[in-house]
Amino acid sequence: MKPIIEILRLKYEAKLSHEKIARACGLSKGVVSKYVNLAKAQGVSWPLPEGVDEVALEALLYPARKTPGRFVPPDGFQIHQALKRKGVT
Repeated sequence: MKPIIEILRLKYEAKLSHEKIARACGLSKGVVSKYVNLAKAQGVSWPLPEGVDEVALEALLYPARKTPGRFVPPDGFQIHQALKRKGVT
């Protein structure tokens, strides 16, 4: 998570281009763009709010996804019993 903090610092504090940030951090321009756009989308800006460390920043940038409740998981035992009947393949 350290590179993300460094990328945000170089982008907003030093006002460097994505190419220069990529060279400084040893990353590709695409990765730098991905992290900057992700931070913008989640509303994270520089300076980071007080008390935000690497773990808190990761939670801000990658919120937990909710699983869709539309489908019910199949019942393996019931399927197994149905397949044991004669003539069922």
